[in-house]
Amino acid sequence: MSSKLFKVLTICSWYPNDTKPTLGNFVQKHADAISIYNDTVALAIFPSTDETSIRLVESQRRDLKEIVVYYNKSTKGFKPIRLVKNYFAHRRAFKMGYAKVLAHIGKPDIVHLNIVYPLGIWALWLKWRNKIPYVITENSSGFHVESDHAYPAPILRLCKKVIKNASVVLPVSENLKRNMQKLSPNSKFGIISNVVDEHLFHQTILPESEHKKLIHISTGVDSIKNLTGMINVMNSLRTKRPNVHLDIVSDGDIEYAKALANQLDVNDFVTFHSTKTTAEVANMIENSDALLMFSNYENFPCVIAEAMMCGKPVISSNVNGIPEHVQDLNGMLVNPRDEQAMENAIIAFVDKTKTFNSDEIRHYAMQHFSYSEVGKQFTEIYKGLVKK
Repeated sequence: MSSKLFKVLTICSWYPNDTKPTLGNFVQKHADAISIYNDTVALAIFPSTDETSIRLVESQRRDLKEIVVYYNKSTKGFKPIRLVKNYFAHRRAFKMGYAKVLAHIGKPDIVHLNIVYPLGIWALWLKWRNKIPYVITENSSGFHVESDHAYPAPILRLCKKVIKNASVVLPVSENLKRNMQKLSPNSKFGIISNVVDEHLFHQTILPESEHKKLIHISTGVDSIKNLTGMINVMNSLRTKRPNVHLDIVSDGDIEYAKALANQLDVNDFVTFHSTKTTAEVANMIENSDALLMFSNYENFPCVIAEAMMCGKPVISSNVNGIPEHVQDLNGMLVNPRDEQAMENAIIAFVDKTKTFNSDEIRHYAMQHFSYSEVGKQFTEIYKGLVKK
């Protein structure tokens, strides 16, 4: 008999897949944490990269069973006809995936929807059709209506219906919670942060050196992550603190950032890296002195939690969900787009006028972001919703 408490289906709107191998890797980690205590299957659906009408890929990740279904998305013909065809193709993909879920764990006790759009319709359908309650974990900046990447009104209307019917809504930050409450003020909300594998991200204390390595990891979308601002700061620092180096790791299109680095001739101070595995990311953070973030807006990026798990401080802009965890104990905050303030913060770190205790940073991360702790938090919520 299984020692796991509940049968959980995690429906994942974002998930690593053929086209985008790092998409929603933080969603995958949440599913990992859930699977410590529960029989868990992760289900994701994406357009196919080939002409196959439908293709299902199964894999095993520790205690987590993963199912990714690919369907052929029509891109030709009149838009109304195309939309109808794609809806039915998407529905066939979901039903095929759900049949596999039933084969593995039987009828789920609960559905855990990760990212409302676009797969929230299936969590809603399972509630109406099979009486399975669902909870939501949300990371998307699409709910920040003031941002350039906010969801358009039709998508927000769909999201509103999905949110209103959830048993509990669990954004990863207080700031995101406030934005989502505008859509559904009467819904029950809680906050459970992004999660980090404490067994993979190790605390490291580097030997004393006058050279300091900063690291930045993101998709590199400039309107959000402001790589341009970081490179400008490094350009200014190279004559004042030439012992500072920045590694930028990105799986996105950052040719603009490379072009700017070439233009400013800062390639001796800034190095670009392409997509890395989670283990490679852990190793790079462990061998860096601090994480650098300069976002214009943000929820709470997983990489901040990963850096803290390694005992590394965070130098960041003071936006959205970041100050909920980045505090005097574990980092420094500056106003977004304030390049002079960011430069001053880096100098304070390099010159040791601001210091940090690696043990304290790691301890904070274990209490807030570890697989064991976050998995327990999710399971406690399920206990209040599932009748056994």
